[in-house]
Amino acid sequence: MRSLSFAACLLACHVFFCASLVRAADSRPIIDMQHASWTAKDGAPTGITAITQTADGWLWIGSAMGLFRFDGVRFERMSGAQAPLSSSIQSLGLLPDGRLWITYKFGGASLLSAAGMRHFRVGEHGMPGGTAACLGQDGDGRLWLAGARGLMLLGADGNWRVPPASMAASGGIATAMLLDNRGTFHVRTNQAVHALEKHGTRFMEGPAVVGYGKLAQHPDGSIWTSDTMRPGLHLVAGTPAAPMPDSASLGNISYFLFDHAGTVWMPNYNGVSRISAAGAGAFPAQRTGAGQGLSGQHGFAVFEDREQNLWVGTESGLDRFRAYQLAPVALPRYLAAARALAPRGAGGVWVDRSIVASAGASAEPYAPPSTSTDLTSALHAAPNGVLWSGGIGALWKIHEGKRMAVPLPPGLRDPATAVVLSMATDASGALWVGMGRRGLYTLRAGAWQENGGVPGLAGLAPSVIASDARRTWFGSTNDRLTVLEQGGLRTIGRADGVQLGTVLAILPTAQGAWIGGENGVAHVEGRKVTPVSGVGDDPFAGTTGLVFAADGSLWLNGGAGLSSIAPAELRRALSEPGYRVRFGRLDYRDGLQGTASAITPFPSAVSSTDGALWFSTMGGVYTFDPARLPRNRVVPPVHITALKADGQDYPLRDGLRLPPRTGELNIDFTALSLRAPERMRLRYRLDGLDQDWHEVEGRRSVQYASLAPGHYRFRVMASNDDGLWNETGAQLSFEMLPGLAQTTWFRVLCVLAVLLLAWLLHRWRLARLTAQLQVRMNERLGERTRIARALHDTILQSMQGIILHLHVARGALPEGNAVRARLGQVIDDADQAYVDGRDQVSALRLSPAGDIEDAIAEAGECLMRDHPRTAFQLRTGGRRVLLRDLVAEELGEVAREALRNAFQHAGASHVEVTLEFGLRQLSLAVRDNGKGMAPGAGEGRWGLVGMRERVARIKGKLAVDGAVAPGTRIVVKVPARLAYAARRRWWWPS
Repeated sequence: MRSLSFAACLLACHVFFCASLVRAADSRPIIDMQHASWTAKDGAPTGITAITQTADGWLWIGSAMGLFRFDGVRFERMSGAQAPLSSSIQSLGLLPDGRLWITYKFGGASLLSAAGMRHFRVGEHGMPGGTAACLGQDGDGRLWLAGARGLMLLGADGNWRVPPASMAASGGIATAMLLDNRGTFHVRTNQAVHALEKHGTRFMEGPAVVGYGKLAQHPDGSIWTSDTMRPGLHLVAGTPAAPMPDSASLGNISYFLFDHAGTVWMPNYNGVSRISAAGAGAFPAQRTGAGQGLSGQHGFAVFEDREQNLWVGTESGLDRFRAYQLAPVALPRYLAAARALAPRGAGGVWVDRSIVASAGASAEPYAPPSTSTDLTSALHAAPNGVLWSGGIGALWKIHEGKRMAVPLPPGLRDPATAVVLSMATDASGALWVGMGRRGLYTLRAGAWQENGGVPGLAGLAPSVIASDARRTWFGSTNDRLTVLEQGGLRTIGRADGVQLGTVLAILPTAQGAWIGGENGVAHVEGRKVTPVSGVGDDPFAGTTGLVFAADGSLWLNGGAGLSSIAPAELRRALSEPGYRVRFGRLDYRDGLQGTASAITPFPSAVSSTDGALWFSTMGGVYTFDPARLPRNRVVPPVHITALKADGQDYPLRDGLRLPPRTGELNIDFTALSLRAPERMRLRYRLDGLDQDWHEVEGRRSVQYASLAPGHYRFRVMASNDDGLWNETGAQLSFEMLPGLAQTTWFRVLCVLAVLLLAWLLHRWRLARLTAQLQVRMNERLGERTRIARALHDTILQSMQGIILHLHVARGALPEGNAVRARLGQVIDDADQAYVDGRDQVSALRLSPAGDIEDAIAEAGECLMRDHPRTAFQLRTGGRRVLLRDLVAEELGEVAREALRNAFQHAGASHVEVTLEFGLRQLSLAVRDNGKGMAPGAGEGRWGLVGMRERVARIKGKLAVDGAVAPGTRIVVKVPARLAYAARRRWWWPS
């Protein structure tokens, strides 16, 4: 019954405090903050009851649909190891130690940490039944549970139990707990608020309460509670720095929150309301409901994140409120859409017909209220302190508080409708006035002169004029910029790279000028024109105002809002053609209403002497000091949220190994900056594949197809809406395992197989060519053999007969006869010719198979017949192998030459030839037992030079040893791979 009554009390509490606000709801102004909402169509949960944020940046949402987390873009329902105990979540919050606690409408609680989800089910571990209001942690780290049965304490054994009586914990229904910044633990029951100091052993009873309510700490350190039975907020502890709003303005409330500025936020049945404390900056109560864009009718939860966004949960979705960075200057009503601006020497600016001394100051009129024919179309503050004000058919001079009309140039066609579009004062003090198609004039010493007396300016209809100490610039239509300087007139146009359409803004610099127009922005120096665009190919289109801030950054007033480019980015843009600059932007999301006017007045951006920048849009005039703009200093956490390979999810851990031949790899990531997630910039890189970083636009995932096997590391970084980067980011390393055909050893085998196939093809081709050559060689050798046989049977036989006849004739002559001696010489020459012819015939008879043994044997036997006293012997060793034709021919000639030397000159009685067919080499040795020869004695004799040349031709080696006892040895060695026609295999038997 007690748990049921507690639930009923909670329900009554909601109904009571929300219904109490219905009465005055509609009379309150809307909350003046930037507002965004998400509903079911955006994926948001419904029935949101609690919101909090964890240290990793995630926004956690408890709802009737379960537990969700939100990154500013996508809602993710928690499942698996992070699934809640029940989808009916009562509340959730963050413990000081970083754990997320969750309670449920029908009892039970959970704790979510890096280790996973820990559940406390009703009836287990001492968990009481009934709805648990919340969990809390005291200053000593002990965990408490507040609920219908009062307080419960989690023991060291993991079981809940009633705290000991010595702690004097209240026995009432506990509805809220709070650990303040001093370490004191506060507990609110339906009777009183109790406090337990850090290291304390006993609760101290505080102020009494009547109904149910919450606890909250104000930024000044004071502790407050609400009470459903009493209107207003009630002080629990501390001393407030400023009075709270009166009770009547708050009514009876239950749930409330103090934001960073001390403003009270209250969700209720009319939506959400806020009211500030008394003092500077106080504002009346404001409310936003469904009629003003809230996601639902009723607000149930409110939370402020670390970027000072306020989140509201309703029955239909989620809402975010963010303070505007810009607010329009309060000005009198004006008939035109945009207002002319000019800087004021005494500080502040001139705005159409008013003076605004500074931001926040009231506008003071310097001229009568405007009429439809008395509008300010252009303002120009001259260096001498004179303000020139142009309108329709009129020009005024304002000086020392006096406003004087100045007649327009005489002869001006239809002067009543001429509009002053732009003005500038040159170095001589002359006022240049551009009136569009009506002409260009100068006013000097009260006299008008058309085109300033410069013939080249005739027909020019400038849209904007600017001047510095050296030059006067005129911007026109059709990409035209005209410069009047001491050296004359210069026109820069489309041929030089100007592609802005109509030039609408000119900002002179020491080197040249920045120009803006319909189509973008560019820098001009001499005739060099450098167009500038932003990341994402932002063209900065519609720029009608250009102004430098004190830090050197360039601010642009254009169609997309107010853009700023840092000095370093400007320098890089000018030195690297095509570079896309990083830029900041203020637009409607920051409170900017309207955009720069595309017609008049120009310029739409100026700076005042106090460093403030002023911008005119069709929605108002805005001013701020860029150095004082609130910046988001929270570095956005970056997370890799999922990795999926071929549709299968994998755990996010380093060293992950993915299966071979993974076709599609998806990686999801996010960055958590909740203030303006649409302005965040993310970039990623896959080490092992990507050479550069890739910018992400909109999406927060990347897909890879058919990654090659290897090690990879995925990295992602992000910046918040103010360009503050998380350079560390998040990273995940993984390995793509190779398939069989992707392994190194398989590829090596494939390479070897290809090489083997190529070698076999080569050998086959070589064998074919060898066979063809062998056929031809056999034909040639057959012909040689036929010729040798014919020579032997005819010429040699005939020659031998002639020699015998000569011997007979010589013998018939007496001794001492001169003819006999002469005939003997002829016989000797004939014998030598016969021997030489016989040797050549023997060479012609060398067989095509390279039968070198037969050739050597035949040569030895022939020589032995001529030298019967010398014995000849041929020895062979190894398995006989067919020789290459060239080797057989050359080696045969070497053997014959060596044998001739041995038989004819060595005086040997025995000559031996050894032919060895070895595995590594073919060797030929010719040895005799003759007289030998001294080292080097035969180098130029006995045919040694010819033998060396023949051996060199077959890439062999020749050695001559004349000091062998007794005789001489000649050795020739030829590598087997060069000598044998067929390569010998060591494993093949001999």
